Amino acid sequence: MQKLLAAVVKEILLLTRDLPGLAILFVMPVLLIIVVTLAQEKAMTNQVSKTSLLVLDQASTPLSESIKENIRQSGFFDIKQPDKDTEHRLETLKFLIEKGDFQIGLVLCPQDTALQIWVDPTLQVTYRLNLVHSLTYLIRAAQSKASLESMLLLLTGQNKSLSKQVMHSAAEKLPGISEHFALKSKSGINPTPIQNNVPGFILFAMFFIVIPLSGSMINEKNEGTFQRLGTLPVPFVSLLSAKVLVYLAVCLIQFSIMLMVGLWIFPACFGLPALELGSRYGGILLATISAALAAVGFGIMVGSFSDTHNQAAMFGSVMVVLLGTISGTFLPIHIMPRAIQWISHLSPVRWGIDNYLTLFIREGSISDILPNIMLLLLFFGFAMMLSIATFAKRK
Repeated sequence: MQKLLAAVVKEILLLTRDLPGLAILFVMPVLLIIVVTLAQEKAMTNQVSKTSLLVLDQASTPLSESIKENIRQSGFFDIKQPDKDTEHRLETLKFLIEKGDFQIGLVLCPQDTALQIWVDPTLQVTYRLNLVHSLTYLIRAAQSKASLESMLLLLTGQNKSLSKQVMHSAAEKLPGISEHFALKSKSGINPTPIQNNVPGFILFAMFFIVIPLSGSMINEKNEGTFQRLGTLPVPFVSLLSAKVLVYLAVCLIQFSIMLMVGLWIFPACFGLPALELGSRYGGILLATISAALAAVGFGIMVGSFSDTHNQAAMFGSVMVVLLGTISGTFLPIHIMPRAIQWISHLSPVRWGIDNYLTLFIREGSISDILPNIMLLLLFFGFAMMLSIATFAKRK
């Protein structure tokens, strides 16, 4: 026990001397989650209700007015129009969008002969498609309404008042539309971007310990520390156990910091809803410890296979970003290709994120997360055995 405590003290000293490594472990995940969450909130708000739409109405017909009114009432777009005194208004519209002053424009051609949607070519593809699809649906709705009105006018013998009365009566009979979350009946959790982002960045932060952890192992190998310790009556398992204990504590601190960001910093500083943890605190503890052990095992495995800092830093950081990306940290998994979705089921980051989502949003029980906990513990055990075998072979 005394030897293990001495090894733990050694690991703490090595960790506290690496200030850049500590900054990566604690500061970087906090900055990432704040920036990504605020960007998502702003993007969602802008995409739904604040996108400026430059409209050039060359038709000035009832249909064009109906289209503009439909777009205006939707709340998706803020309609702007080119200056009426400007000559060559179509060229002006194209120039303003090309320059980036507007993201999207709509041209209603004379006599309702055509509609043209002009888009800023620098827009990100997903955002562009969402804008174009939303605008297309609104235009089609206005066109369908105009077609129905024309048919009713024809059927009622040009009686406008009767056709409007029929349309109004039919619209009132349409059922209302409401949104509901598929949660347990007694659940009071309201899913928000924070509920989804915090679990992802908890795992992302934990697995980033690969950089300082593998770096400390490489230093000890290159400086001969392992060889000198091997001459002492200290089991190699004790040395690895000390690393596991110290970096497990680091992961628990990271978890606590990320929870504080979700519970207090977002509501207090940015006016966003607070993270809701549910009521399964025992499950949260088990999910955190199992994810932390998997992250530590990954770091030790990378350190045991790497010979230089560059190898460990490049491979470790790239793998963490890759695992985080395919596991839903930055993008929803359901929008990825089927092959990537299948591969993500093999990622320990995905297992950890799914555990937190089950507890934070679905309010699942320990039995619901037990399969993923077992997978994380098996991954930790496999990584440790592989690391021990690698060190034994090198000896």
